[in-house]
Amino acid sequence: MNLTDIIAELETQWDIDGFLYELRTGRFDAERGRKFMELLRSISVDDEESVPKRLLSLVWYLPSFLEWQKARIGEMDASHCKDYAKFVTEVHNTLEDVLGVP
Repeated sequence: MNLTDIIAELETQWDIDGFLYELRTGRFDAERGRKFMELLRSISVDDEESVPKRLLSLVWYLPSFLEWQKARIGEMDASHCKDYAKFVTEVHNTLEDVLGVP
């Protein structure tokens, strides 16, 4: 998947009925989370390559957003809390792998 396709899919995930929109409403679907992780892992940017601004705008906010949704997930269905916490950690680790750290 090229970066243009990844950006389009990330935009879809933020939209109404997208996976991230569903999280905002307190609903966590582990299977959709797995597919979202596959999308994040498909991001590939060489060290010398510039990262498109739109890609950054779609992923930089993810860690904070996901942390804020923990309470909503717990309110809707406490049985998902453990899986959701694991998912959030996976997202953090994947973004570090894909984008690097300072």
